[in-house]
Amino acid sequence: MIRVVMDTNQIISAILSPVGLADNILKSSGLKGVQKYQLVLSEPILQEAGRVLKYERLRPLHGWSDEKIYDFLNLLKEVAIITNGEPIVEVVNSDPEDNKFFAAALEGDASYIVSRDAHLHEVREYKGIKVLTPEVFITAFRTGAI
Repeated sequence: MIRVVMDTNQIISAILSPVGLADNILKSSGLKGVQKYQLVLSEPILQEAGRVLKYERLRPLHGWSDEKIYDFLNLLKEVAIITNGEPIVEVVNSDPEDNKFFAAALEGDASYIVSRDAHLHEVREYKGIKVLTPEVFITAFRTGAI
């Protein structure tokens, strides 16, 4: 089964737009229905997602309490492979914070990072890990290209 890292923005997009591509990808990783691929996340990614979900400007959009955010992050821990975020890699020079996605992919043996982040797309590929937009990932998966 292929392994996929979703960046934090895609996780948040899945929550804010429950009928969008990010939601489709997240649910297909085992959150709902048949698992089509294995989600790989790291502790730093989960921490960032929890922090972002608590932003005051986002709370009205998702309406979740701290308890609901905590439950969601625990659900992700149940369905995903959770890595420590090691080894530290220096791949994304334009935004070093984004290196955590490559670290998770390397440690979790993932082949893809799903993201719209321009900094990640500048790298495109590192050690066989390809950065794909949600549209490209879903199309490639559905057509059997990956």
